[in-house]
Amino acid sequence: MGNSKKNSVAIILLNWNSYKDTYECLKSLENLAYESFHVFVVDNASTDHSYEKLVKDGELGVFRSEVTFIQSGGNLGFAGGNNVGIKQAYELGYDYIWLLNNDTTVDEHSLSTLITVIDKDERIGIVGSKIYFADTNLLWFAGGQVNYYSGSTHHVGYKKKDKGQYDKIKHVQYIVGCSLLFRRELIESVGYLEEDYFLYYEDTDWNIRASRKGWDILYVPQSIVYHKVSSSSSSKDVAPFFAYYNIRNAYLMIQRNEGKFAQFSAAIHVIWKVIEYLARMIVKNQEGKRRRSYLIMLGALDGFRERIGKKELQAK
Repeated sequence: MGNSKKNSVAIILLNWNSYKDTYECLKSLENLAYESFHVFVVDNASTDHSYEKLVKDGELGVFRSEVTFIQSGGNLGFAGGNNVGIKQAYELGYDYIWLLNNDTTVDEHSLSTLITVIDKDERIGIVGSKIYFADTNLLWFAGGQVNYYSGSTHHVGYKKKDKGQYDKIKHVQYIVGCSLLFRRELIESVGYLEEDYFLYYEDTDWNIRASRKGWDILYVPQSIVYHKVSSSSSSKDVAPFFAYYNIRNAYLMIQRNEGKFAQFSAAIHVIWKVIEYLARMIVKNQEGKRRRSYLIMLGALDGFRERIGKKELQAK
């Protein structure tokens, strides 16, 4: 698998009912200007036969890269699914592990530029890419910022045209899990991704824990990745399912990593966010107001009660 070579890289893709995206991501990885890598596709209990299709493609030699397909055994969420691949890569001795969203495509130098930077200094634990909205010159991510008094996070450069204003390598507070490369020693120091979140904030939490263990976190703009999310959609119009996890996990992250004052401040922020969500829902006359209201308020309540993991989100 190439793990005996210097600077060997395991690339982890998480698949869940998304054959086309995963297929296109795997095909783009074939063009990487880097030799020592192996791809691990972890399937999170897909129900659309995408896993079987991908395995068949692999058996037919459709992919030029070395690919191992793994079934997680259930829908374990972002952290749980990625941890399955991370654990296997760690046990096989890979030097670096690259978490990559399956709905991305990559520039040919995206991996080599990350390795060049992280290999320069053993104190660098995490590096990440400049990420564009797919097929545009609009930025999706150029480094991450965290508000430790509210739990809110911010993608630097979000929806801005790239004019070279974010072209310097820099230290950042977090790298988003969409394209995050780390050295194996991080597992020994920080541990695996926290699975209690299920969806959202597990990558931010992990960055915070790494930083507090003394690891440097760098944004590397020479590494370019394209993310298939709509640049016309608004994060303010988030679906209630995602609003639940965003509200709950933002508070949980602060509760786990910060002191009492920050926790109090984050609680006030959560209450404000609930009011903001509900007001927007009324003004826009969004469909399913009853279910939306229930899930938004439940997210806040479950955060305060420290309810963790996957939630069966049914309206009442």
